[in-house]
Amino acid sequence: MPNTATELRTKLITWHLTDSALPTGSFAHSAGMETFIQSGQIDDAKSYGRWLATYLYQASFNEALAVRLSMDLAASELSDTEKISQLSQLDQLCHASQTPRQVRQSMNAMGKRMARVVAITVSDAFLVNEYAEGISENRYHGNPGIAAGLAFGCAGVSTIDGVHAYLLQMANSMTQNAIRAIPLGQDAGQRTLVGAYEHIERSAQLAMRHTIAELGVVAPAIEISQMQHEGLHARMFMS
Repeated sequence: MPNTATELRTKLITWHLTDSALPTGSFAHSAGMETFIQSGQIDDAKSYGRWLATYLYQASFNEALAVRLSMDLAASELSDTEKISQLSQLDQLCHASQTPRQVRQSMNAMGKRMARVVAITVSDAFLVNEYAEGISENRYHGNPGIAAGLAFGCAGVSTIDGVHAYLLQMANSMTQNAIRAIPLGQDAGQRTLVGAYEHIERSAQLAMRHTIAELGVVAPAIEISQMQHEGLHARMFMS
C-alpha cells in the first residue's frame, strides 16, 4: 500500500515551493515585460497573453529545464562527488546563459533566497544543503530553478509534476505583476492565467525532451527587451 503520509508531504512541499507568495523576490521582476508595456506592444489581457505564451515557451529551455535537470540529478545514483561536479556545471551554464545583466543578477538573488527556503523545507537532503551552503560560500552563482528542482527531486516529486508546478508558479507570479503594471483587472488576469494552462503543458513537455545542450535558448525579442529595460526612464520592476 502507498505511504499516504509520504505522499502528502511530497504534495505539501510542491505547493509550498511554488506558492507565488514565497519570499524569493519574484514580485520585483518583469523579465522585460515592462519594456513591451512602455512601447505599447502589451496593453491589454490579449496582448499580455501572447507575451506570456512566449515567455513560457522560452522557459522550457531555461528555468523549467533547470528544474528538470536538477531533479534528474537529485534522483540519480551517482556518487556525491559526481553529483557536486554536475551541479556545479549546471549552475555555471545557467549563469552564463543569462546575457542581460539585470536578469543574471536577479536570478542569482532569487536563487540564493530559494536555496535558503528549500534548505529549511527539505533540511535532510545532501544536495539541497550543498547548494545553499555553496551559494553562501560563493562556490555557486544561484538559480531558483535549480534550487527548487533539487528539493523536488530529493522529496520524491515526480519530474513532470515538478516542472508543471514550477511553470504555473512562473505564470502566476508574472500575471500578478501584469495586473499591476498594464494594468489588468483581477478577473482578466485570472482568465489569462487559465488560458495559459495549455502553454504550461506544452512547455513542460518540451522541457522533458530538451537536453542540457539546449539550455539557455532564448526568444530574441524578450532578451533584447530585458537588456533595454535597464535603461528605461521610469519603471516599476527589475528585469
